Amino acid sequence: MGKRIVDISRRQVLRGAGGFALALPFMASLAETSALGGDPIYKRRPRLFWFTTDHGAAFETNMFPDPSLLTNQASLFPDHPIASGALKATVAAGQAVLSPILSAKASVLTDRLVGKMNVLRGLDVPFYIAHNTGLHLGNYARNDGSGADGVTAQQNPRPTIDQLMAWSPSFYPDVSSIKQRAMVVNSIRAVSWNWSDPLNRKGTIQNIRGVDLSRDLFNAIFVPATSMSTSTPTSTPMPTRPPIADRVLESYRSLRDGNRRLSALDRQRLNDHLERLSELQRKLGAIASASCANVVKPTDEAGSHQMDDPADAATHWRLFTDVVAAAFACGTSRIAVFGVGATDKFVGYQGDWHEEVAHAWTGDDQQKLLGDSYQRFFETVFLDAATKLDVEEAPGMTYLDNSLLVWSQESCMATHESASIPVVTMGSAAGFFKTGVYADYRKVNDPSSRWDPGGSNVVWLGVLYSQWLATVLQSMGVTPAEFELWGHKGYGYPLLAASEYGPPWAKHYVSTSSPYFQKASDILPFLKA
Repeated sequence: MGKRIVDISRRQVLRGAGGFALALPFMASLAETSALGGDPIYKRRPRLFWFTTDHGAAFETNMFPDPSLLTNQASLFPDHPIASGALKATVAAGQAVLSPILSAKASVLTDRLVGKMNVLRGLDVPFYIAHNTGLHLGNYARNDGSGADGVTAQQNPRPTIDQLMAWSPSFYPDVSSIKQRAMVVNSIRAVSWNWSDPLNRKGTIQNIRGVDLSRDLFNAIFVPATSMSTSTPTSTPMPTRPPIADRVLESYRSLRDGNRRLSALDRQRLNDHLERLSELQRKLGAIASASCANVVKPTDEAGSHQMDDPADAATHWRLFTDVVAAAFACGTSRIAVFGVGATDKFVGYQGDWHEEVAHAWTGDDQQKLLGDSYQRFFETVFLDAATKLDVEEAPGMTYLDNSLLVWSQESCMATHESASIPVVTMGSAAGFFKTGVYADYRKVNDPSSRWDPGGSNVVWLGVLYSQWLATVLQSMGVTPAEFELWGHKGYGYPLLAASEYGPPWAKHYVSTSSPYFQKASDILPFLKA
């Protein structure tokens, strides 16, 4: 008999510092209720876990691995050479080092994890965006409006790619077990955005407010549809909850469809409200897998850690990653976005980090603080999340292999600027990405691409950050037809700098009709498995 494809998303053991665990080994023979004459084919579905941090401003020599690793040469275009190489950490005195920032204890940053990691260099937003929280995931409109470019971008908002995925039937073909389409953490950092009516892709672009307490996130993810306890699970169902919106939906629809006095704006508001009610009703009826019965409520709370020292800062975020790891294993969500913000707490800085450190990035003392804060975030949070997920999900693959973890920064080496935004990833997104790769997309040694941001540093322009976002969308199964909604390639508003301020964008990218823009929906070179 031929093999059938089944969707199995909860495997093995995940343990976290938050005081809960989920245990279920993969047993192919039990994956179907009927005999198949062989093991079922495991259907891999990718997950996305994105970490965003403020400022950037670390020297490229501190952030990126040594260029000597770039042993493979290729051409993006006839006049634009690019390079890649295999990531290889050096180990000395118990530390594994890819770069001063991308370093950790050798017992943490193992060869195994390095082999599942990618470092991307040369990803640009080709206009002056200054301080922002929208660059990371594609809503360039969420910037502080500094300069003409920022104001223009503000007039062209976009949903962020996490939300585009969350409402895509390609990413979520079945939402029957999904409690949260996307888990967003930190209400202060506005990193996630969506239409007010996401189902119909209509309305205004609104911030998706994140949660601030790890227990709130846990409760949103693990509200069971069957009785669950820390002892033996029971199959006794909880009383069926009547649909909460049934009493009002019909009258709302009657008002929307039958009242000619309603303005177009009020009709959209009412339609947004109806869709929110329907989504709430869907979430309340979502049925988690029985394997979630062993999830025990966390004994610690992220909000109880005031982050007065680096250990508290790390613990705060690790408690959230505990919940995300369990949600991924349980199948109640496949997207998480963390607005980490400034990294000052990772070095216990008590002053004005924004003005005294980030804006003074060329100083030796400031570089030391910036580099140390990013290194500690990388080791204690990003690598910690990767380690939690690097346990078997199915034979020969782990939860990390079936996920894509991303760390992006607000700016490049120069605060306010966006030439060569650092991006670090873990995982292959269910086999889409080749891993263990250092990819450098910069057009090196071409005067038209050279920029001196200060402090005796040189930056070379590369390719559009929007092409990276388009690559991520496609790794998650979202096709260009689903994200090229505004008639342009890539993801994010295709603006070219209006002035000569900052990097020489106009000399490098020339115009929005250049190949950099026209090829922005192509998968980035070196990355496709």
